Amino acid sequence: MRVCLLITFALIEAVSLFSSPRPALERPNVVILFLDDCGYGDFSHTGNPSIHTPNISQLVSEGLNFPQFYTASPACSASRYALLTGRNPARSGFNWVLGPEAEKHIHTKEITLAEGLKSAGYSTAMFGKWHLGNPNEANGFTSNALPLAHGFDYWIGSNVSNDYDPGANLIRSKAGGTSPAPGYEIIEKNYARNQELQGSLTARYTDEAISFIRNNRENPFFAYLAYGMPHLPVHASKEAIGKSKRGLYGDVIEEIDANVGRLRSLLDELELAENTLIVFTSDNGPWIRFQDTAEHEMYGEARLNIGSALPFRDGKGSTWEGGVRVPGVFWWPGVIEPATVVREPACTFDVLPTVFAYAAVPVPTGRSLDGRDIRHYFNRALYSEKVDDFRFIYTGASRNEVYGVRRGPWKAHVRLYSQTKSDYGFQANREKPLLFQLEHDPSERFDRASERPDMIKTLMGEIDHFESHLSSEGTFWQERP
Repeated sequence: MRVCLLITFALIEAVSLFSSPRPALERPNVVILFLDDCGYGDFSHTGNPSIHTPNISQLVSEGLNFPQFYTASPACSASRYALLTGRNPARSGFNWVLGPEAEKHIHTKEITLAEGLKSAGYSTAMFGKWHLGNPNEANGFTSNALPLAHGFDYWIGSNVSNDYDPGANLIRSKAGGTSPAPGYEIIEKNYARNQELQGSLTARYTDEAISFIRNNRENPFFAYLAYGMPHLPVHASKEAIGKSKRGLYGDVIEEIDANVGRLRSLLDELELAENTLIVFTSDNGPWIRFQDTAEHEMYGEARLNIGSALPFRDGKGSTWEGGVRVPGVFWWPGVIEPATVVREPACTFDVLPTVFAYAAVPVPTGRSLDGRDIRHYFNRALYSEKVDDFRFIYTGASRNEVYGVRRGPWKAHVRLYSQTKSDYGFQANREKPLLFQLEHDPSERFDRASERPDMIKTLMGEIDHFESHLSSEGTFWQERP
């Protein structure tokens, strides 16, 4: 089947890059919906009792749900790097969060989802939070720090998180633009305290995406919507405020859900649903650092405006499961059977090799990829080739250092970090790691290290192998061997 598909893709490309309509398996359109700091438990389909998300639930009921889905990092920039490159954030060469004055950015030698799809004739656009670099004095105001240098034809969004004050700018690409770099213009500078603007961005990004899809419906397209919510400070539009039983935070999530519904309806209207893959997930868990903050100068009553990672421990910034377990929903009526549930784990860095396989884009060479082709999970009848075993290196703290490893159901911690300064009574290091059986104990309460020295040895071997290979390969920001 794989050979037949590759021949089919090659014939289509030889005839035309712009044929329409296309059968479901021929270069599907790709829409990625990437939230910011949401909790695993913030949605109807994951059991939230007071936040109503019917449109996301519809994606679940019509598509595929991974209850064990991971983002590759518990922090903003690192997780976005992994989504777009299919690589562990430790390979990035930069810290896990890139502030507006950071010199580094995603390296131009990285091959992103957008670059690969663009090479196959896709129209590509991004709407929302970039956070993979910013033109500034330290890097000579280089345009290489922004999306057009990494495969996107168009971008409107924020350079960094919405709470950088100063530093958060609303920017769009524009031919002839000069600020903050050639090819761009700043729409709103230092917008962190502009509540009206912040409340408008979820709908605005969706409006832009809808226009892009309409204008490119005859071509294969890639639309990356990286919503800035529900990152603190949370804001919703006037139309959304007061709608949710969960208060302002619920309003924000329900407004995202409503915009997911708008996109879903558009695909039906344009008769594109059968040939479009939607991926719905988040960059990391909720920012529970503020779970007890009654009043904050910028965030307000922050304790009510953060999400829930339940049933997992901790949240954003942590390699406890609450920092990296996120919703993982894949929707594609032309391929995925309705109400598919896959119990095996998967990760955001699996998106790139899977999408490239569908689009007949060769996987990048000359670098390590950590993602896997998971098409078998989408439709086992069409794709009989089994998925490689799940091996996951948890990276955290400021330099994307190794904090743990998962293989099968077993997870070992070798370092601990929580923004709440709580490690729940545990300690961990290389000499005395923690060990949890996550499928029996998803809340990580019962250390099994003393019972399974064989598994500890296996998992420490995984870490040693990863670090040895990382050291020998280096990053694109280093002089590579």
